Amino acid sequence: MAWRFPFFYGYVMLPVAMLVQICTSPGQTFAVSAFMPVLRDDLGMSDSRLSLAYMLGTFFAAFPLSGVGPLADRFGLRGVTLLAVVALAGTCLAASTVSGFWSLLAVFLMLRFLGQGSLTLLGSNSIAMWFRSRLGRVSAVMSIGTALAFAWVPSWISQSIDAYGWRQTYVRMAALIAMVMVPVLLLVFVNRPEDIGQNVDGRMDRGPDTADRPLGRGTADDRREVNVDANRGDAPEQSTVTTPEDAWTLSEASRTTAFPILAACNALWALVGTGVLFHLYTLCADRGMPDALPSDLFKALGLSMLAMQLVGGVLADFVPLHRLLGIGMVALNLSVGCLIGWNSAPGYYAFAVFFGGGQGLLIAVGVVVWVRYFGRRHLGKIRGTVWCLTVAGSGCGPFLMGISRDQTGSFQAAIWGFLALLSPLMVAAWFATRPRHIDPAV
Repeated sequence: MAWRFPFFYGYVMLPVAMLVQICTSPGQTFAVSAFMPVLRDDLGMSDSRLSLAYMLGTFFAAFPLSGVGPLADRFGLRGVTLLAVVALAGTCLAASTVSGFWSLLAVFLMLRFLGQGSLTLLGSNSIAMWFRSRLGRVSAVMSIGTALAFAWVPSWISQSIDAYGWRQTYVRMAALIAMVMVPVLLLVFVNRPEDIGQNVDGRMDRGPDTADRPLGRGTADDRREVNVDANRGDAPEQSTVTTPEDAWTLSEASRTTAFPILAACNALWALVGTGVLFHLYTLCADRGMPDALPSDLFKALGLSMLAMQLVGGVLADFVPLHRLLGIGMVALNLSVGCLIGWNSAPGYYAFAVFFGGGQGLLIAVGVVVWVRYFGRRHLGKIRGTVWCLTVAGSGCGPFLMGISRDQTGSFQAAIWGFLALLSPLMVAAWFATRPRHIDPAV
């Protein structure tokens, strides 16, 4: 691409990435949950059978997801994202024709693979290609679209179902995705700054050939500059010492202390959050809460998530990431504790605020931590593998909640189990410090 721009194009890519994140909504639990009551009644399925279809669909979606990152590394984010968007729109059309368990399972598989999995990963990686030192603050801005979608998409879906029916609502979603995202990706999306002669964070070139060098160890776009005083009698002479950005392989990264802790935090956060939110309407009804409470909880959760993503995104550029991760895991533990010991409307709002805040911090850390800890060269493969585990974990949560209710008459056993899984990670997160990469070639 030969275009040149008089400004840093990363700030154009920011709203594009926000749109990609909003586009993931059809595959996210907060949107799927709005369809659950009408799907259960129209298809004549029990809650446990719906949960089983969702779990299996999510679980099977995790397997091909590990290949999305490497595809983006090889063929570019723009082409892979465009393919995923078109496929997601087609899946929404297919969802409008669901008639039974197996067709619902197939639709859930594709919605989770394309929406919650692929596009979430691709949107985050697209920003990581353009920003490094300012990645946390930029990610905080990007979070606005995601959090608002979390707060308001369920209400939009419910209103559309009331007005047009659930099948026509899926058709409307398909049309919106295709009409908005396809032109944006074709006309606006650029894979990386090097494609248009720019550098990460909009840094100025240090040499005539820096914009054209391939990404790798020692390239000019990945160097950190250190000014050294030559200790002369006159004004100090400025020289530049350069250090290449780390480029960890997946095998190298998986052997660090931080990698399994980060992966486990992602997977269990998804398991707990998806399990509770998928059954939130039933949980509130079982405990005698008002019918309007679940919708209000989604709004409270979305707004608290937005607030902490903004705060966490800014802090991620100044505070060690393992500390933010630790605070986020503490908040998630507190949220689950509220569900166990505080059965009242204020208790549920406390759950929403703590869970939304903890989730916001984990999202802010997640956008930044992989590229800062392990570099950009193998980012797709590393994040794709972790995201595969995350999607698989998110599929198990609703099923575990359903089994708990079927066997014991309530969700309490599953919620206690969630707390037991999260508690050790609340401690381990504080030890997920940045690893040191010793390059044998240096």
